[in-house]
Amino acid sequence: MGKLFLVASFISLLMADCEPNIENDKRVIIKGEIVDSQANPIQAIEVTSSVEEYVLGKTMSNADGSFEMVAPESYDQSFLIAINVDAENNYTSAKIYRDEDEIGRPKIYDLGVVTLRPTSNFTLTTTRNSTTSDHINVQINYLATSCVYDFNNGLQEDPSQCYEENYISETTNEINSNLDLQLEVIRDIPLQITYQIDEEPATTIEVTPNQQNFMYEIFY
Repeated sequence: MGKLFLVASFISLLMADCEPNIENDKRVIIKGEIVDSQANPIQAIEVTSSVEEYVLGKTMSNADGSFEMVAPESYDQSFLIAINVDAENNYTSAKIYRDEDEIGRPKIYDLGVVTLRPTSNFTLTTTRNSTTSDHINVQINYLATSCVYDFNNGLQEDPSQCYEENYISETTNEINSNLDLQLEVIRDIPLQITYQIDEEPATTIEVTPNQQNFMYEIFY
């Protein structure tokens, strides 16, 4: 019986160590305004505060782009404020972390104006219509659709994690002679596409998705 009690106590301690530090009896205010790159307000954008997988608060932006919510406080280092976290509604996303070394733990998070950029659903397809070409390799260089900020009496953009350069590379084979690549990218920002057919010299082109849904096709 004593051994079972010790095991149960040990498991309880492990679970307590794993749980995030949430102060349910303390509250913080999170507020700001969401606009697009033309300074127009954006409505119905989700804003959440969370610790790890625990959502502490959730709200939506109003018709004038403003939002405000009251949520439990957390002293956990993973405390996160996320705006449009999944880059939905055809806009980019923003993630805000607390710079505790500089400001401690504020009671009011006034984010000010947060700018989201419009996105495009980009699709690149390749179609084989040659009897002599064997395969094609395609690489797309693009910018990611999220930006990370530190909160230090206002938002401080983290240059190393804001709309980072990214790429995807795929090659056809005997089973799949065509490619269908789909990406969410920042609208009106050029993409660099490099493709190589068999052992021929690589070709690089620039494509600018300027619509909500944008398709580009390569024949080989």
